[in-house]
Amino acid sequence: MEQSFLTTFAYAKINLALAIPGILEDGYHELQSVMQSIALHDIVRVRRRGEKVVCRCGALSGSGNLAYKAAVLFQEQCGLSDGIEIEIEKNIPVQAGLAGGSTDAAATLRLLNQLYEEPLDREVLLALATRCGADVAFCLQGGTMWATGRGEQLELLPTAPKLDLVLIKPFAGVNTREAYRRFDEVGQCGHLTRTDWENALTQRSTQRIADLLYNDLESASIQMVPQILKFKQLLLEAKCYGALMSGSGSCVFGIAQGGQHAIEVAGQLRKKGFKNVWVTTTVAEVRG
Repeated sequence: MEQSFLTTFAYAKINLALAIPGILEDGYHELQSVMQSIALHDIVRVRRRGEKVVCRCGALSGSGNLAYKAAVLFQEQCGLSDGIEIEIEKNIPVQAGLAGGSTDAAATLRLLNQLYEEPLDREVLLALATRCGADVAFCLQGGTMWATGRGEQLELLPTAPKLDLVLIKPFAGVNTREAYRRFDEVGQCGHLTRTDWENALTQRSTQRIADLLYNDLESASIQMVPQILKFKQLLLEAKCYGALMSGSGSCVFGIAQGGQHAIEVAGQLRKKGFKNVWVTTTVAEVRG
């Protein structure tokens, strides 16, 4: 009998703040970030089948997909040679700064560990996730976290209150490597104060959180996709508490004044002809 799929949601993330204090000894950019899971999600399905790893994800199918890499790393770690079939239903846009590929890889690791009856403990899974990419480790756990190093050093923050969000993405995406290259040319290094974020999150103050929104990569990415700045302005004009580009972009999010306000703002944007608009919320820990 053919084995059925194990299925899970793979939640996107936003960066409520992202600073680049400097360059690490290995040449990578040093990061400080407040990372947050949101309800916008892909659907990932995994089962044992055949003799090799297969990843189906539309135009993103094949060995270049991070979920494929995650499956291969899992097999190597566990000494497995089974065929693995991965199917991904994409809802998270690509080149958006929402960790779409990273969260699919994290979901694949979670599902494979479940499929094989938990051979790997949390620390080993996190190590595999970090080998896939810096955001994969965050997506494996989710929630609200303080990220440092290259983004792979993670510590829990107080859970964010439920924030109603409007996301809007320009048609053009942003290549992360190019965004960092341009930052090196034009950007100014910044710094986040962790205690400010801990206080705002503990007080569950939407306005204080909005006041702390920050992203050092915005100026570099706006050079490539000027619409990012336009979308920020539109969200602020629509009376969002705050608006920010997520990660390296090109997606921009606005913190709405509530669920109904988010729906209204999204409706206004769609009436202006913008198609890549989503209404979503923050979510707590997603580890499963």
